[in-house]
Amino acid sequence: MRTLRTRWTALAPLFALAALAACTPAADSGEDGAAAGDETSQEAAQGVAIEGVESFYGEYGDYVTVMAAIQDGEVTAEDLEYPFVAQQEHVDTATDWDGQPPVYDLVPPAGGNHLSVWQTCTGSVYDAPLIDGHAVHSMEHGAVWLTYDPELVAPEAVDALALLIQNRDYSLMSPYPGQGPAVSLQSWGNRYQTDDPADPVIEAYLDEFILNDRFNPESMATCAGGVNTTVES
Repeated sequence: MRTLRTRWTALAPLFALAALAACTPAADSGEDGAAAGDETSQEAAQGVAIEGVESFYGEYGDYVTVMAAIQDGEVTAEDLEYPFVAQQEHVDTATDWDGQPPVYDLVPPAGGNHLSVWQTCTGSVYDAPLIDGHAVHSMEHGAVWLTYDPELVAPEAVDALALLIQNRDYSLMSPYPGQGPAVSLQSWGNRYQTDDPADPVIEAYLDEFILNDRFNPESMATCAGGVNTTVES
């Protein structure tokens, strides 16, 4: 966790998912996802061997490298194309906080200033949308957040996706209406989006990015004991 400062610091049923893919309506990726994909070089995901993953670290490639560059005075967060990869303030602890949760340019967000309590992310499946600022804090702890558009993913496919998350610590899942693609996975500074809820990359992303040392701003931080509320509770 950070308080107004930057600190340096199961197996899934793929056959079930494949069978359910035909139940899911197709959708085009949203403008936000397309723009980020166009602007993000594959070279930015240094060492990440999963095709289609978007990295928001630019030439630095990962959290460890970009924070070293900031500490050495080579660059500031504001100089980055996506400053949120180095922004970790707790907005609700500021004396001038207006009581409103942070709003993010990237939807769903993949990092940035956030709320001081994380969303419980112990293989947690939520049936309603979350407050972004809590889920971003979970990603700061090394979690992967899987979101889906309930208008684009059939209930049977939602259940199959939930099986990928349940009992997998440092992960969480929730609906995110209007996000653009059918399914989006985000971790700190990285994202993968797909219109196929049976896409095998979904599980590969979870395996690669959960508690990945290169992209984990707060190693050893817990996913238990956070908030369990949703925007509807």
